[in-house]
This record gives sequence, structure tokens and C-alpha cells, in this order.
Amino acid sequence: MRSLSEACARACHTAGRLGRAVCYLAGGLPVGLVWLVPCVLLLTLGTVLTPVLVGLPLIAAAILSGVPVAAVERARLRLFTGDTLASPHAPAGGGPLPWFRRRLSEPATWWEFGYATVHALLSIGEFILVVGGVLLPAGLLAAPLLRRLAPDGELRIAVFRAGSDVQALLLVPCGAVVLVIVHAVFTRYADTRARLATAVLTRSGGPQHTEPAAELGQLVRSRARILDAYDAERRRIERDLHDGAQQRLTGLIMTLGLARLELADGHPPARELVDKAHQEARTTLAELRDLVHGIYPAVLTDRGLPAALTALAEDSAVPVTAEVVLPDRPSEAVEAATYFVACEALANVSRHSGATRARLSLRRVGTRLVLEVYDNGAGGADAASGSGLLGLADRVAAFDGTVHLSSPPGGPTLLHVEIPCES
Repeated sequence: MRSLSEACARACHTAGRLGRAVCYLAGGLPVGLVWLVPCVLLLTLGTVLTPVLVGLPLIAAAILSGVPVAAVERARLRLFTGDTLASPHAPAGGGPLPWFRRRLSEPATWWEFGYATVHALLSIGEFILVVGGVLLPAGLLAAPLLRRLAPDGELRIAVFRAGSDVQALLLVPCGAVVLVIVHAVFTRYADTRARLATAVLTRSGGPQHTEPAAELGQLVRSRARILDAYDAERRRIERDLHDGAQQRLTGLIMTLGLARLELADGHPPARELVDKAHQEARTTLAELRDLVHGIYPAVLTDRGLPAALTALAEDSAVPVTAEVVLPDRPSEAVEAATYFVACEALANVSRHSGATRARLSLRRVGTRLVLEVYDNGAGGADAASGSGLLGLADRVAAFDGTVHLSSPPGGPTLLHVEIPCES
């Protein structure tokens, strides 16, 4: 049953491809003829009336007539290929005359006029080819029935003839072979024609349509440079806090400890104040160490992501199983982004999910790091709710990465993150 259903599906797919190709090729004739007749008339009258200057607007109108033809062809291509083609024309406002001047100055208009001319000529031959390609195999496949309907009992289809039932039956497999050939020819020709039409009808001929893509690429690179500078500054602050403020606080705690010893038998109010200052200094040092750890953990710099994520999982309030497999270290910026994404994800698990267990996995697939955080909590996570997921997605987007979240009500929740990386 499964093989039968697969065969039926393949047959439907094949028939669908052939049907789309036939409709695309045959549907070009009405477009071509509707455009060809008035365009030839405008060009003829324009050429004749050029000496009296009346003909120039007519010639311009004939050239601009390629614009609506191109719009119709882009719509037909969308039906055939499923892809939406953007117009290569720049917006033109301010009334009819500015529109005419702008369109006549655009190379895309001339490309569309040339396409309309070639299309009108090709569509005639394509229509004849489609009609013949459809009627020939259809007639051969229906040869036994058509021979019965023939007045003299003899069937003639192109170069094929059948004067008896046996000969008519022999034409049926010939029709199947011709149908296969027609399918191969029509689908390949239609695909090739659609690709060429797409290339012409989206061609702007100028640099104005390449600028947005270049600007977008420059924006992505600029954002990555800013993030690198931010990470470098964060590491500098971590070093300054570690080598400066923490060392001075440690010295202060030792001094207060010595003062406690000196006041052991001294004035009770003074000893109480020193004890309180000593405890406050110890608390401040602990908070500062937590702050430094949150800025950029030393284990990430020294031992890389596997050790840092394993330590992060061990420190989590929810039991977390860590599965980290990396053949080599990525860049520092990618390491930092991946680590802090994992931090935010596990923080969300601890604060909002109500989970009893979680799993963190990191692996490299091709040129991308794939990070997944799973928990068996209540689900219902939403980036719009302010749970930190939006900032997480922004951090990943800075590296042209992707974030996918599956968190149905009732759970479980799976966060899937992919970040491009280079070793």
C-alpha cells in the first residue's frame, strides 16, 4: 500500500509539473498578441509622424508599453515558480510627466521592451508547440476509440496510421512514449524560459538596487565589530576589578581582622563596629566576585566553552545535564555570545519554568554552533513577555544566527540556537 501511494504521489507530481508547464507556455500567447498589435501600430504611426514631432510621444508610448507586459509576466512567473519577483523600477511620483521621464530613463524599461518583443514572437511558436504536444499523445492514447469513430475505419494521426484494432492498440504505448518525451521537453524548456525571464524582468541595469544589499552587509559587519569591541571592554573591566578593587578589599578585610584581634579585650562598642565593618567588607567582596564572574568568567577564557558550560550547569538551581562536544574552540566573540545565551536560558529555566530537570547541549554542525536548552517545566514562554528572550535573540542576530523556541502551554520547552562560527 505504501509503495502504491508513493507511486500515485509521484504520478500526481509529474502530472502537475507538466500541467504547470503547459499553462505557462500556452498562456503567453494572449499576452504577446494583446501587446504586439497596438505596439506595432504605435511604432508605425510614430515613425510616420516623427517629422511633425507628433510621432515621438507615440514611440515613447510604445516603449513604455513593455512595463505592463513585464508586470503581467512577473505575475505569471509567480504562478509557475511560486516565487514573488520584485519590480526593478524605482518609485516615481509627482504626476504623469515625471513618471514618464523616470521610466524612459531607466534601463529596466528598455530591458522590458526587449523582453516583450521577444516574448510576442516566441509565444506564437510556443502555443503551436503546446497544442501539438498535447493533442499528439492524447490522440495516440485514445487511438482505439478514435478509430471506431473514423468514417472509413482508418485512423491517421501525424505520421501514425491504424487500419485495424490491433494497430490502434499498438499506438497506445507509442502515445505513452510520446507523452514521456513531451513531459521532459516541456518541463525543461519551461524551467529554462522561466529562469531567463526572471533574469531579464528583475534586471535593473543600474547600481541603485545593489546598494541596499551592500548596506545591509556593511551593517551586519559593523554590528559584529561593535560587539567585539564591547566584549573586549568587558574583559578589560573584569581584569581591572580583579586586579584592583578585589585586591584592595581583600587587604581591607585582613586589616579589619587584625583590628578585631587587637580589640578582643578592648572597648565592646568599638569591637562591635569593627566586627560589623569586617562582615560588610566580606559581603562586598563576595558580591564583587559574583559581579566579575557575571561579566566574563575566568574559566571561559582559560578552558573554553565545555568547562564554562559544565560549571554553569553545576551552579544552576535546577538540576541540569550538560552535553558539550566541541572539536575546537571558536572565536572569542562567538564563545562569549554562546556562554551568555546559555546563562540567560538557564536563568529563565530557574526563574520562570518551574522545571525539575533540564538539559543543556552544545555541538558543532558544519560551520555553526548548535545550542539547545530543554526543560520539563510549565512551558508558555513568550519573547514578548519580557523574560529576556528578546535580548537573547538580538545577541544571536548580531552574528547572523537564529533562535527557535518551542514552549507550548504545559511544556516542555526547547530553545534551539544556531550561531555561525569560524575556528
